[in-house]
Amino acid sequence: MIAAGFLAFSGYLDAIAVILVSTTASYVGHGTFFLIALHKREVFLTFVQKFIKVNLSKLETIMGKYGTASIFISQWLYGFRLLSAAVLGLSRMGTTKYFTFQFISCLLWAIICTASGYFFGATLKNLIGDMKKYEPYIAIGVLIIGFIIWFLRDVRKRSHERSRDMKVEP
Repeated sequence: MIAAGFLAFSGYLDAIAVILVSTTASYVGHGTFFLIALHKREVFLTFVQKFIKVNLSKLETIMGKYGTASIFISQWLYGFRLLSAAVLGLSRMGTTKYFTFQFISCLLWAIICTASGYFFGATLKNLIGDMKKYEPYIAIGVLIIGFIIWFLRDVRKRSHERSRDMKVEP
């Protein structure tokens, strides 16, 4: 989202379109997880426990402690966003209440992230001047950093899987 805001500042994307698309995508994704967890509780729990190694009790504690505010809080917790929507579905929060606050939360999240990228672009332009000549280097740098992050995560995941498989064998 921050990158999209940066691209909006650079003129490649429209900031309003970025906000609308990200709000809609986030709202639909979260709403889907909420409804699945609400209506298919046992199936969802079985699925989650097979594939996702996360402490659901920790999420349930956060949701219980903060109530409606947890909708806003969870929007900023990387890795918990979709799962927190499901936990709220499991908690049987009312759909009208959830979808109203979730829409506001998704909209605020999209505006803040897009604006952050937009203002980052403006600040960068003030620091280095004409960014057009640096854009290819910035794009290559972002791609390289993204690849390195992906590669390191993949290596770590494979290493973890190998060590887990080695523990299972007698």
